[in-house]
Amino acid sequence: MKAVIAGVTGAVGSAIGRQLTRNRNIPVVGLARNPPSGPIRGIDYVQIDMAEASACARILQAHRDTTHLFYCGRATHQEQVLEDVASNLLLLENLLNVLEGASLSHVHLVQGGKVYGVHIGPFPSPAKEDDPRAPIENFNYDQEDLLRARSQSGHWSWSASRPNTLLHFSPAIARNLVSSLGTYAALCKELGAAFDFPGPQAAYHSLTQVTSIELLAEAMDWMTSDSGCANQAFNITNGDAFRWSQVWPRIADFFDMPCGSVRPMRLAEVMSGRELLWQKIVAREGLQPLCLSRIVNWGYLDATLERTWDELLCTNKTRRFGFHGWADSQELMLALFAQYREARILP
Repeated sequence: MKAVIAGVTGAVGSAIGRQLTRNRNIPVVGLARNPPSGPIRGIDYVQIDMAEASACARILQAHRDTTHLFYCGRATHQEQVLEDVASNLLLLENLLNVLEGASLSHVHLVQGGKVYGVHIGPFPSPAKEDDPRAPIENFNYDQEDLLRARSQSGHWSWSASRPNTLLHFSPAIARNLVSSLGTYAALCKELGAAFDFPGPQAAYHSLTQVTSIELLAEAMDWMTSDSGCANQAFNITNGDAFRWSQVWPRIADFFDMPCGSVRPMRLAEVMSGRELLWQKIVAREGLQPLCLSRIVNWGYLDATLERTWDELLCTNKTRRFGFHGWADSQELMLALFAQYREARILP
């Protein structure tokens, strides 16, 4: 067995990289546009622009003995806009054109709740893997269709994981719910403000689910090693659900500040000029000298906290096929805040 991870420097790519190198004695190759900020021992990193077909053909010739491809890549995109289909499809297609051959046995595709349209409005929930697709352009559909079609004519199978919002410790990735929430709390506290919920009232009380990134990596490993999962998609969440109205006071308590009220605002606008204030916190608290853009993505946080509809993914199929992992979402979120604090990234 030889694994290739496309998008290895991303949060999910790094997680499956740690999972494979920790639990399997196999060659692991990691593909990414940029060098890793924190290399994982056991991964052979290859710098490559997957959008360039000629580069893929030239660089990946040495890895045509790949048996398992973990596709965690994503085209560059802005928050709160529908992501481009053609650009995302091209990345996967370029890899398949080179790696598809006698050795390839399985391709795993990381999707997410956006398969069900969680990002555009209310959807039938709890969502099931065989629910009808939303009538929108969605690169997840095109990538999955590509795998279905190509695998039928080849000798390999595919699988797809569908997590919801991810919880993870990733100091180099600003598109991160925990570090973004923690930075928002720290700035509010510095301003003498309460910890207000910046989304709508309905979003404060709607039900949502999240996914531990370690749990996702375990599930990806399971899907690609259990033949019963071939040509199937699986929802992967922590198994519980919560309302922000339940967890918000706990976050405020963690940062030792008053829990505020629901006060809808666009953080991308309100917090856009807070770099000097953040650097004041960094200097006083002895934090790592990181600028705000390294640890927070305000647009991503706005998009996550503005959803007034329930975000529930049914995991019955996942359990029926044999995966029973779970995590306590609220406790994990608080533990991750503590991890960021211990790393001197959050005060």
